[in-house]
Amino acid sequence: MEVADVLRDSGCDCTIALGGGSSIDTAKAANLIAALPEKIDSLHDYGATGSKMKTSFKRNVKFIAIPTTSGTGAEVTASAVITDPKLNLKYSFMNESMVTDLVIIDPDLTIGMPPKPTASVGLDALSHAMEVVIGVKQNAFSTPLAFDCIERIRKWLPIVYKNPGNKEGRAQLSYAAHMAESTGGAANGHCVAHAIGARYHVVHGHSAIMVIPALIRHHAEASAENIAKLADIFAVPKTGTAKEVADYVADAVLDFYKSFGFENCKKTLEANGFDDDVDQFTENLIPAILDDFKSRNWVPPIDGEEDRENLVNVCHMIYNEK
Repeated sequence: MEVADVLRDSGCDCTIALGGGSSIDTAKAANLIAALPEKIDSLHDYGATGSKMKTSFKRNVKFIAIPTTSGTGAEVTASAVITDPKLNLKYSFMNESMVTDLVIIDPDLTIGMPPKPTASVGLDALSHAMEVVIGVKQNAFSTPLAFDCIERIRKWLPIVYKNPGNKEGRAQLSYAAHMAESTGGAANGHCVAHAIGARYHVVHGHSAIMVIPALIRHHAEASAENIAKLADIFAVPKTGTAKEVADYVADAVLDFYKSFGFENCKKTLEANGFDDDVDQFTENLIPAILDDFKSRNWVPPIDGEEDRENLVNVCHMIYNEK
């Protein structure tokens, strides 16, 4: 809101966002807010589950984004993720007018990232791509691109983690992060990741990848064909029942993110000063998950009253991952 005030008062005709996802999302949101014809009391009212956002709202400045991380893909989306500490929510503030006019991707700008942040944003990009192939809105365009991104991240993230100055690796990760959010596929796991991040102060890339094993297990039957393809990428067996293959892949993803020094959900909560048991964890998350429109993209569904058992099971799986 403060940035929007600056834009409105300065009369500038172009904004440049240089940084990671938070910086770019701040600029995207501020660009639109500065042009709104009405006073805003709560941004949540203009979020994806609110009622006040209008397609007629248009920003009145040109917008250039220059990402300095390789993970969020914020430079290509029509939304900004808003963190609201008063509501304990992360939610999407969306309007087609928020899309950038120009994106400049220079992998050299990411070389200064230390190993742990590099891994965190890389795991966020991996989550984006995996949510495309394990979901309900994939298509002939999005799926091949997403699988390509998964393969690139699976190969290059460990290399860059160990050698942050590897230029080829940085270029591969920048490409994968950008394309993972350019596919047109719909996210689903991020509705839970945002809830965990907002309530328990978990870094976004960590919370995003933390959800993926449960996402895979939940979609074992619905996305069996694509999960079998993931088995090839992660070099695990793809024989047996759909549930068995999903378990192999989910365990491989768990091992992959742990290899970068990230812990499972329960240990992460404890490290952040929370001692919630699985039931309290679930009770805290459910309202925030259902507040996010992405909760409608799970199969079997988790967003209806009749689907509460499914949602509880998802939360329990995340909490209990070893």
